[in-house]
Amino acid sequence: MNMCHICCKEFSIKRDLTRHMRIHTGEKPFKCDSCEKAFSRQDTLADHKRIHTGEKPYSCDTCEKTFRTYGELTLHKRIHTGEKPYSCDRCEKAFLTSTKLTVHKRIHTGEKPFKCDFCEKAFGLQHHLVSHMRIHTGEKPFTCDTCEKAFCSNGDLTRHRRTHTKEKPFKCDICEKGFSQQSALNRHKRIHTGENPYSCELCQKSFNTSSKLSVHKKLAGHLEKFESFENTVPPPASTSFVDCGEENIKLEIKEEETLDVDPLSMNMEAESVEETIKQEIEEEEIQDEDSLSCEKNSHEDQLNLIDIVDHKIEI
Repeated sequence: MNMCHICCKEFSIKRDLTRHMRIHTGEKPFKCDSCEKAFSRQDTLADHKRIHTGEKPYSCDTCEKTFRTYGELTLHKRIHTGEKPYSCDRCEKAFLTSTKLTVHKRIHTGEKPFKCDFCEKAFGLQHHLVSHMRIHTGEKPFTCDTCEKAFCSNGDLTRHRRTHTKEKPFKCDICEKGFSQQSALNRHKRIHTGENPYSCELCQKSFNTSSKLSVHKKLAGHLEKFESFENTVPPPASTSFVDCGEENIKLEIKEEETLDVDPLSMNMEAESVEETIKQEIEEEEIQDEDSLSCEKNSHEDQLNLIDIVDHKIEI
């Protein structure tokens, strides 16, 4: 047997040991003649060269899609088979790739390996850090081809484009109503479930949107009492109430639109948040019409109407 004197791993063929040793030495003897990249294995170099040639010799026998490497084909086939070989040892979730499993595990560990050079913030996903850095640099590389408005992330641009296309890709599975934002759909579903997650700290009355809670406090004369109450007793962590209601919308957007339901929120640039809030308010007006048809209490009717008027004035 041929044994590595560094990690004691054994190989039946000496050639395999020689190739393995490059992991420890960092040697990369196989160089690409089209660019400056070098590799420790000749087959890896062959896969790389197809980037330059455009060759895709591996094809899927189900959909005929072609790929540059055999590894890419193997991953693609799992889409058809439904295979998810990488399972989390803390919950029941499974994933197509080991990379997605690694990212998922940070939900349990709280690990945030990607740190900002300008401030103290850290992120669990590298693309979240890249988007965050644009807050400091002012870069807005994503431009709308209809109105030329620029955004700091592709997600912000995608949401903005729906203001032009009127696309509503998020459908309610109960009544089939469509929405342009996932957060708007989540709020709409509360009509069906009866869920009221926003509670008044003074009278314990609850509402299905943060804006209705704001209007309630104005109508009930709670605002002055709430300000003094807020200075002495901190609100419950789950409430995160801000009088104008806009902060809750920001939090909902951040929580609901992360990769693989990752709770690590992406920072949204101010102009993009304003665009999202305007769009969600339009949908909330439609949602309020649904609520009015389901509720016969005159006080609730008044809350909904004032909610719409107040939001239009704010915008």
